[in-house]
Amino acid sequence: MYFADMSEQCQVGAGPGVRSVGWLDVAHEFPTGSVAPEYIEALKRHVRTAWAPVALAGPHFCQFCPKGVRTGAARNVWIPSAEHLFIAPEMVVHYITAHGYCPPAPFLDAVLACPDQGSPQYFERPRPFRHAFPWMTKWPPAP
Repeated sequence: MYFADMSEQCQVGAGPGVRSVGWLDVAHEFPTGSVAPEYIEALKRHVRTAWAPVALAGPHFCQFCPKGVRTGAARNVWIPSAEHLFIAPEMVVHYITAHGYCPPAPFLDAVLACPDQGSPQYFERPRPFRHAFPWMTKWPPAP
């Protein structure tokens, strides 16, 4: 499902301050370029331990790879910064490493600055963006 980078909505969140990143589709061009290894490693760490308030069933198949190549589950990664709550599919790592996708610089900076997923510091960061979690009645949520 395609959402333009830095738009205020994606498949699992919407509203002021929310920014989508990496919701790519073959029908839409995307920015390419090199991404420094420290960003990729930090992003991989966040994806591996991602706090997922919304889960979607089933695997994800990369539209850019040959048919039948399963490259991810239906998980997402939430990266809060002071200004935005970035939401990306876990496929974002694959898009960067296999297809040369270059996410927006504010997202990459937020990835490096983001506390460990599930930590108390992490859950303080998205507090200003609670509107993106209308179903959540308790904050901070249980990891």
